Amino acid sequence: MMCETRTTMLMRSCQIFLGLASVLSCVGTAMAAEPLAPPAMYPPNTWQGKSTAVVRVLNRLDSRAETIRVPVGEMSHYETLEIGVTRCLLHAPTARADAAVWLDIQDQRAEGAAFHGWMLAAEPSLGILESPIYDVHVVTCEGNDVQPMLPTLTPPAVPPLPGKSDSSQSGQKQDDAQGNAHGNDTQGDQDAAPPSSGSPTDTGASDGNRP
Repeated sequence: MMCETRTTMLMRSCQIFLGLASVLSCVGTAMAAEPLAPPAMYPPNTWQGKSTAVVRVLNRLDSRAETIRVPVGEMSHYETLEIGVTRCLLHAPTARADAAVWLDIQDQRAEGAAFHGWMLAAEPSLGILESPIYDVHVVTCEGNDVQPMLPTLTPPAVPPLPGKSDSSQSGQKQDDAQGNAHGNDTQGDQDAAPPSSGSPTDTGASDGNRP
């Protein structure tokens, strides 16, 4: 009895395994028959303008840090620092998260440090306020969208299946061969009666091709 029970269990397990394999094979075939379009991506180095810059200022003397929001085109004060923002750009959503801010910073102390240029949130070492007292970093850009605006994101086309692509290419080659044969038959007529080179259509085509 125990041997028969084990045999029956093994047979059922094999049937279940074969059934799952058949289902997975069908699913794989169905998935392979439906190609997916690649994700839509903005071009590299694409930025969206924002109306407000978020900047963090650290006072090295007392280790106190404060986050300041400065609207574009305006100036904010932090202790002896004057912080002005000319532009604030946010990286496109499909790119690496980053923010770039053009800052005009001036320490009002005697012989205070100054900075005029871009600071990047993801690469703070590219723009540094060389001050023994203050450390300034860009956090992000926020607020309303301003120029420059992001371009329209066009979804990519779905690539054709390999089998369909090959058949379409073979059909295209056949059409081209037939067209070439027809062109060879009519080549003598075209040489005998060429179109007028001074026609408006020819002139417009040549004008349109000029750089």
